[in-house]
Amino acid sequence: MSRRTVAGLLVLTGAAATLSGPDASAVTPCPDPGDSFVVGWTIPYPGTNGSGVDELAISPTDASFAIAHGPVCTWTTLTIARPDGSGEHTMTMDQYIDGVDIGIWEVGTETVPYATGTGPWRITKVSAQGTTVALDQPVDYRVRRASTATLLVSPGTLPRHPRATGVVGYWTYQGGHAASPGRTVLIRSQAYTKDGPPGTVLATTTTDARGGYSVGLPIGTSQYVEADVPGTTTLGFVFTPRVLAAVYHPTAITGRVAATTATVIRTGTRMSTYGHLSVVRNDGTTGPFTNQEIVVQLRPRANPAAGYSTIAAARTTSTGYYYTNWNIPYDADVRVAYLSPYRFVRSSYRWLALVDVR
Repeated sequence: MSRRTVAGLLVLTGAAATLSGPDASAVTPCPDPGDSFVVGWTIPYPGTNGSGVDELAISPTDASFAIAHGPVCTWTTLTIARPDGSGEHTMTMDQYIDGVDIGIWEVGTETVPYATGTGPWRITKVSAQGTTVALDQPVDYRVRRASTATLLVSPGTLPRHPRATGVVGYWTYQGGHAASPGRTVLIRSQAYTKDGPPGTVLATTTTDARGGYSVGLPIGTSQYVEADVPGTTTLGFVFTPRVLAAVYHPTAITGRVAATTATVIRTGTRMSTYGHLSVVRNDGTTGPFTNQEIVVQLRPRANPAAGYSTIAAARTTSTGYYYTNWNIPYDADVRVAYLSPYRFVRSSYRWLALVDVR
C-alpha cells in the first residue's frame, strides 16, 4: 500500500488498477482516469485533532470505511470478495469529492459484518452504465480489529525525566474490549500532521499482560508527545491525542547578608546581600543562571505572621552572581528568593539570617 492526498486527507491507496476488456471506456468515461482506488480513508497523523484510529480497523460501533475511485464522471458499482471468491457482494459509489489537483473522485461506504468481516478482501470488478469489467490488477486490502490506547505523562524535575504510562486494548469479535499484551508502543516527540512525516521516536516499550506500559522519556525540555501503537496482522494501528510532557528545571540560590560598612547594626543601616543562582540545564548539568532577578525579602521578627515583603532586587551576571544594597528597618528575618517567571523553571528560596537592630 502507498499513501496519497485526496481532498486534503492523507489516505491509504491500493495498487493501481487497470480495466480489462473492450468495454473499459464504459466505466472510465473521464479522460486519463488513472484507474486508482483509495481504500479506507485513513488519517495516520492526527496532530491535535484527537485520536488517530486505523479506518480499516472495525469496532462494535463502526464497521464501515470509505472506498474512492477516480477521477471519474459517473456512478460505479464495485464487486468485492475474499481472495478465494467467497463473500462476494457489491458496493455502489454514491458521493462525489473534488480533490485539489486530482479532479473529481466518486466515493462509497463499505460495511462488513462485525463478527466475521476481518481479514483480506479484494475489489475484483467495476460496473457502470450496464457494463461490468474485471480488474487486471484486483485491489487487495485487509480489515482488522480496532485498537485503543491511552497516554498519561507524569512530569519530571531534572535530573528526573517525565514518564509515559497507558493501556492498549482492542475490540474482540464478540464485541467486548480486551487487553492487548505484547504490543509495541512508540512515544513520539511531536504531533503528527496530515501531510507531514512522523515525529521522532523518544522511547519504545512493549505492553505487559494487562496491556499496560510505562517508559521514561529522555527529554530535557517540555514538549508534546503522543503514543503510536503500530498495527499487527489482525489489529489496527492507533495514535493517542498529544499530551504535554512537562520537564521542570530546578534552581538553587546561595546568599549572605551583612552590614555594608558598619560594625553595629541600627535602624536604617546600609546592608549588603550577595550570592549565586544556578539552574539545571537541559542535559542535566548545573550551571549559572544569567540575567535573572533576585529579590531580598524581610519578615518582621515581632510579627512573622505578616509574611515576607521585598525590600531590594538585583540581576545575576554571566556567572550567576548577584549583589544589592538595602537599609534595615527593624529586627527581621532576611531571605533571598528567585521568583521564576518561567512556566517550567522552579523558583528557589534561601533564608539568610535574623538581623537584630540595636
